[in-house]
Parts: sequence; structure tokens; C-alpha cells
Amino acid sequence: MNTLRRRVRVAALGAMMVALSPTILHAHAIHTTLTVLTTTPGVLTFNIRSFADDFSASVARHAGRPVPRDSSVRAEDVTRYVRDRFVVRDAAGRPMMLEPCGVRRSGELYWLCFRAALPAGLKNTVMRNQMLTELHTDQVNIVQVNDGGTRRTRLFTRASAPMSP
Repeated sequence: MNTLRRRVRVAALGAMMVALSPTILHAHAIHTTLTVLTTTPGVLTFNIRSFADDFSASVARHAGRPVPRDSSVRAEDVTRYVRDRFVVRDAAGRPMMLEPCGVRRSGELYWLCFRAALPAGLKNTVMRNQMLTELHTDQVNIVQVNDGGTRRTRLFTRASAPMSP
């Protein structure tokens, strides 16, 4: 009888592990986005990388839609979300309009491209990246700035104030 009970317990444990394994395999322990910000004369380009599941959930909630199981997003919802959560202000304090230049999914990642006019360069510009901070309290958004050969990195969390790039 003990052997039968042990076999039932082992089978039940095995079934639980198989049932939970897709969740375990697809979970990621780090909550980050990575943005590479580059400047060319008159243009600021943002290339943003985000995990598809987190990004899709935030975009859907921001748009008032159910979170899709396949981590898909609607382009118009992405634009509204990014414009609301990644704010860049010019030297006069006016928000710079981020224009989409592409959304691509590659496996478990989204790659986003946005551009903004940059008539006066980065001097006195400030930005704040709050993407996904409404989803994870430990969210860290990394922004790597490439400005005419000068490289620097900025980190944004939920509590971060706007800062210069």
C-alpha cells in the first residue's frame, strides 16, 4: 500500500510540474526596458526593447482593453502608451512629440522605434521614462544616450524625477 501511495504522490507531483513548467520557463526575473537614444542633426531617435508579456499587459491596460494571451499589441495603443510614459521636454519645457517609426516583435521581445524633432540639440532637454512602472515596483528603465560620440547611461525607476539625457 505504501508503494501505491508513493507512486500516486510522485505522479501528482510530476503532473503539477508539467502543468507549471510553461509559466516557469517563460517567466523572467528582471523587469527592465532598454532604450538606445541617438541624435543626428535635427532628430532624436529612440530604439526601445521591452519584454513582450509585460509590455503588452501595460499597453492593454493603458488602453482599457483586456490583456491579450498572445502578448500582442495594437500600433495605435503602443503610440499612446509610449507618448504618455516616456516624456521628453525641450529647453522651453514643452513636450516633444514622439512619432512612431516601427514596432517589431522578435520572440519574447518588442522592439519599438520613435523619433522626435531636435532643432536645438539635447542641451537643456529633460526626459522621464516611466514605462512599465505601473506594472512592476522594481521596474528599471535603462536609457543609453549616444550624442555625437559621447555616451552615457541614465536609469529610471518609478520614483525617478525627470533628468537631462
